[in-house]
Amino acid sequence: GEMPGMSPKVIQVYGEIGKWMKTFKSGKMPKAFKVIPSLVNWEEVLSLTSPLTWSPAAMYEAVKIFASNFNPRMAQRFFNLVLLPAVRQDIAEHKKLNFHYYRALRKALFKPAAFFKGIMLPLAAENCALREATILASVMSKASIPMMHAAATIARLCVMTPWYGTTSILMAALVNKKYGLPVRVIDALVLHFCAFVGE
Repeated sequence: GEMPGMSPKVIQVYGEIGKWMKTFKSGKMPKAFKVIPSLVNWEEVLSLTSPLTWSPAAMYEAVKIFASNFNPRMAQRFFNLVLLPAVRQDIAEHKKLNFHYYRALRKALFKPAAFFKGIMLPLAAENCALREATILASVMSKASIPMMHAAATIARLCVMTPWYGTTSILMAALVNKKYGLPVRVIDALVLHFCAFVGE
C-alpha cells in the first residue's frame, strides 16, 4: 500500500533494499540504509525494507549501524520489534541461534538500556523458552555490562510477577557478574529470595 507522505521513489528504493537484505551474505550496506537513523519517519522507512525477512547477516549489519546511531528509545523499539522476533523465530526453527544473530545480540548490548527494555525484560515477562533464556544468558555473561544498567534490571526482575524459572536463568547471568551492587538492589534480591523460602 501507498504510505502517506512518501514519494514513490523512496518506496521503490527501500523496497529494493529490502529484497537485497533478504539474500544478503556479506558486503557493504547501501548509503540509503545507513541514513535511516537520521530520518524522522525512520520506522515507516525501515518497514519498507521488510525487516522480518532480512537474512541473519543483514540483521547483524543493521544492528551494528543502529546500535551506534540510534538514541536509546529508537534502539529499544528496533530491538523489540525487529531483532527480538527474528532471534526467537530462529531459535524456534533451528533449536539454536544463528551465529550472526548471536553477534547481533552482543552488538545490541552496546545500548544496554535498550537491550534490557527491548529484549531481556519482555522475554522475562512472558514465560520464554528455556533455550531462549539460556542463549540470552550466554550473551550477557560474555559481555561487559555497566553496573548501573545491570543493577536496575536485577531490581526490575525481582518484582516481576508471575515469576518463571527461565527468569532465574536471566537474573543469574547478571548476578554472577559479581558487581558491587547498590544496597537497594541487594535488599530487593534478599526480599525476592526470601519470598521463595516462604512458599
